[in-house]
Amino acid sequence: MTKNKKMLNKILNKPILILAIIALLITASIPFQKKIDNQRSKFRSIEETLYLSSSTLKKVSLGFDELLSDIYWFRVLQYFGDSEGRISDKDPKLLLNYFDIITDLDPKFVNAYRFGGTFLAEPEPFGLGDVEKGAILLDKGRKNNPNNFRLPLEEAFLLYLYSQNYKKASTLFEEASKRVSSDFRKASFKGMAATARLKGGDRELSKKIWKDIYENTTNEGRKNFALQNLKELQTMDFEDRLTNLVQKFDSDFGRLPLNPQELVKKGYLKKVPKDHDDENFIIAPDIKAVKSIALAKRFLRENIGFLNSRSNRFKNEYGRYPSNMSELEEYISQTSTLRDYPKHPLGEDYIYNSETGEVDYDKSFLN
Repeated sequence: MTKNKKMLNKILNKPILILAIIALLITASIPFQKKIDNQRSKFRSIEETLYLSSSTLKKVSLGFDELLSDIYWFRVLQYFGDSEGRISDKDPKLLLNYFDIITDLDPKFVNAYRFGGTFLAEPEPFGLGDVEKGAILLDKGRKNNPNNFRLPLEEAFLLYLYSQNYKKASTLFEEASKRVSSDFRKASFKGMAATARLKGGDRELSKKIWKDIYENTTNEGRKNFALQNLKELQTMDFEDRLTNLVQKFDSDFGRLPLNPQELVKKGYLKKVPKDHDDENFIIAPDIKAVKSIALAKRFLRENIGFLNSRSNRFKNEYGRYPSNMSELEEYISQTSTLRDYPKHPLGEDYIYNSETGEVDYDKSFLN
């Protein structure tokens, strides 16, 4: 037995000595705590504690790394949870450094990674809005806790929602799926990965993921959902092929075809296919593209719901509805952190009633 182990065993066999050490650690934190309680010197007091490196703190902790980590944890919660100061006054770099110390002392402190990473990345008023630093902390947590699925899952959501880094988000969703034993959760996380891949423009990889879910899941509902997504992806492929033909037609004749059937009459296509819901494809002249009626209806339903909710929120804030769609678009760009202003899938303008604040769309294309 080494000399250090013998010393540690002697300490552990003396409860009074352990209590004395704990009291010493707590007492050592009191000067910092008093400063934290003083609003003017809060920032400075916490910054001063960072002059001690993690390795130095481990040496002075006498083996009680987790206890010292808890002391730092409580202090950081008090400072960053303080209701007197504004969140925007807090320093993301300071918070990341603080959580670096906490997780160096206790690498298995999962909640520290989760709280710190989320608080760093979430936009105001819920966090500091620094996605990059939040991801750094969660990356560290994933490496130190390779069996925990929540860390890659939460980092994936943050990247997907706030930085639109869909490629890395997809990779993290897949990583989370490999860390769970539940078939249902595994399929759900893979589905999220497929959605992120599609959002990032990687349709082929999205297909592979949905196909894997369809072939391997034992849950019938999840299997049907995967099949529906595969059919929608196939419809998107048809849209692209038909759009290429329409644009070639336009180049050859100096005009768009009257409808997809004219592509058949002119020999560009043998037969116009149906979309995944057995509905027609239509030509959207404003964007010179071919679109599926089923997909257009779904996207418009989602867009209209979102736009009307934002119009009502505008009314709650300003006591009136937006005067026009341009004002609503500007409001969304300034306030929405999760979603941009949704363009009309057919390239048309939305219909807006400034008196009721209701957004709608022209449904003539359905005929």
